Amino acid sequence: MSSLLIRKATSADFQGLSLMLAELGYPAEQSSFKERFTKFLSQNGYGVTVVLYDNDLAGFIAWSKSLVFVIDSIRIHIEGILVRKKYRGLGIGKKLMQHVEEIAKANSPAIIDLTSGLRREKDGTHEFYKKLGYKNEGYMAKLYLRKKL
Repeated sequence: MSSLLIRKATSADFQGLSLMLAELGYPAEQSSFKERFTKFLSQNGYGVTVVLYDNDLAGFIAWSKSLVFVIDSIRIHIEGILVRKKYRGLGIGKKLMQHVEEIAKANSPAIIDLTSGLRREKDGTHEFYKKLGYKNEGYMAKLYLRKKL
C-alpha cells in the first residue's frame, strides 16, 4: 500500500523543488533558487507545503497571505502548485488545494486567488480548478496584466 505524506517544506527540499519548477517552465540556477526559497520560507504569511508519495517528492503548493484593501478579507494567493506528471490523477493536487483552503478558513473571511497561464489549459489545469469551485466569470472575471521592471 502506498503512503502519502503532506508536510511543510524544509530547506532540505530545495533541490527537488528546483527540479519541479523547471518542469513547470521556471528553470532556476540552484544557488539563486536556494536563496529565494530560504527567504520565502522565512517570511511571515508565506508557506510551502510538499507531498511525499512513498517518500518521493510528488508535488508542492506555495502561497502568500495578505490583507485585501477594498474589502474586509485576507487574500491567500497561490504562488505555485505542481504535481509531478507520474503522480497526476491520484488526488494529490486536490489535497494540496484543500490544505490551503483550510489555511484560508482559519483566517476567515478570506479569498483564495491564483493565476493559471493559457498554456496550462490544454493539460487540463483550468478544468481542475473549475472542478474545485474556482471561477473567472461574471462580475468576478479578471484580466491579468503584468509589467516586468
